Amino acid sequence: MKAYVSSEWMKYRRTVTPWLIVCGPLIIALAEMIFNFMIPEGVKWVYILLNVHNWWSTVALPFGIILLVALAVSYERRSGAWKVLNTYPHKPGKLYVAKLTTLVIHILLAGALFAIFVFILNVWVALGPIPWGKLISGFLVAWLAGLGQMAIMMWLAHVFGFGLTITVGFIGLVSGILMAERSSWIINPWSWPIRALEPIFGFHANGMLLEPGSPLLNPIYISIAIALGIITAVVFAVLGTLWFNRREVR
Repeated sequence: MKAYVSSEWMKYRRTVTPWLIVCGPLIIALAEMIFNFMIPEGVKWVYILLNVHNWWSTVALPFGIILLVALAVSYERRSGAWKVLNTYPHKPGKLYVAKLTTLVIHILLAGALFAIFVFILNVWVALGPIPWGKLISGFLVAWLAGLGQMAIMMWLAHVFGFGLTITVGFIGLVSGILMAERSSWIINPWSWPIRALEPIFGFHANGMLLEPGSPLLNPIYISIAIALGIITAVVFAVLGTLWFNRREVR
């Protein structure tokens, strides 16, 4: 499987994908830095991390998944690579797993760069001690809670193609924000990263501060969201692999 993932990784070297992985997190960090420079008295680290992780979980993460998944599948369809690869003696499902694994690594890498950029660009203007634990755990928790979203989007992209995948992804993005603080959040994978980060950084889905004593600050939601993300990812990875093994590659 390592060879499949390595081969899949090499496909993206001369595509727009690496630029998205780097530029997406960089734009968020730059936006926060510019905002901080506009406040003469400075901004505390706690509020910087609140802002950037709110943007990351509500917009940047789901939007990045939409683009990376849709582009990954469109590359294969335009080049006819699926037909060529399936002429070799291996199971098509391994190709599917390799593509999903590469996506998961891409999103993890984007999250790590996000944390690095936030630190480098804001350390000069931020006030107070650096909350290293939150800086590191923020992108990791969002990534784990978003694993189910990645697996679902990968399957949708193979079934429906670029256009409908983008549409479904945007519907999920909007619904995730709207449902994040409702009792129905648990059935919406797009709400899970938001709900997981709310207790860590103390924000509402709309970016406002949570009130002291808010039930949304309960850390149990972190574990629930992560568990849902991992379980959903495994289920859809298995279902997607079985489906891909049986489909006729076009």
